[in-house]
Amino acid sequence: LGGGYLLIILILLVVTNGITYGASQLASESVSYTKNGETITVKKALDELIGKSLTEIDSLKEKVTDYEKEIRYLSDVVNIGDYVAYDLGAWKESVGKPTKEGDFGGYTKDYSKSASVACNALAPSFQGWRVLNVNKDTKTVAIVHAGQPECYYYYNDETSSIDKMNSRASTEYLNKNYADSVHALDYNEANSMPVDLRTTGARYWLATAYNEGNMWRVNNDGSLSADDGTYAIGFRPVVVLKAKILTTGKGQDEFNQKAWQLVEMK
Repeated sequence: LGGGYLLIILILLVVTNGITYGASQLASESVSYTKNGETITVKKALDELIGKSLTEIDSLKEKVTDYEKEIRYLSDVVNIGDYVAYDLGAWKESVGKPTKEGDFGGYTKDYSKSASVACNALAPSFQGWRVLNVNKDTKTVAIVHAGQPECYYYYNDETSSIDKMNSRASTEYLNKNYADSVHALDYNEANSMPVDLRTTGARYWLATAYNEGNMWRVNNDGSLSADDGTYAIGFRPVVVLKAKILTTGKGQDEFNQKAWQLVEMK
């Protein structure tokens, strides 16, 4: 029982009875007051109040313990390739597939930005977000789009295209409640990831130049090659989540896939 509550009770009793007592006297059973026709000793009232307070404290401790068991650092529990429920909302407009260099498109209004689109005959087999890498020292996790959320048209200007894909990624796929930054998947990241994570079933650009006029791309079988473009295929945004982001465990993402649930961090 906090000292403030005890002091208030003592003051009320003194004022009500118009007399003064020492603390030891007030705790005795000889001092009493009447409430709803019942005579209650100060000792009995304090004992009941202390008992209720301790019960409430125990209950609160149990709730806190249960909560702490559920909440963990995402970096401590995820594995590469796991799905993560990262919320981005839906597209606000429909844009057709791009037909000229430097343009993006291929998505539909009210469709989720976490869904995948087909840029040509080869459609991605996956959607949502998967763990790309984990740094357990800094407790930082990066996730990558499981497929491709839109299409990009590349031809010849690799420097401009890299800038455009990175800018597009940071503009459209950053949810500040969960993430610190976003960029387009590059060659080093794609080359070092497991093949089953790199393979989406479709072709997509990497934000890395092969040489002048050529960009790296990933083929539908997961292999890497150089290409000078003149058409639209997808690209994959990479989201770097906030350091020490928390999870409540596995649930389902918007596509009914088992996915780690994130705790919002503002």
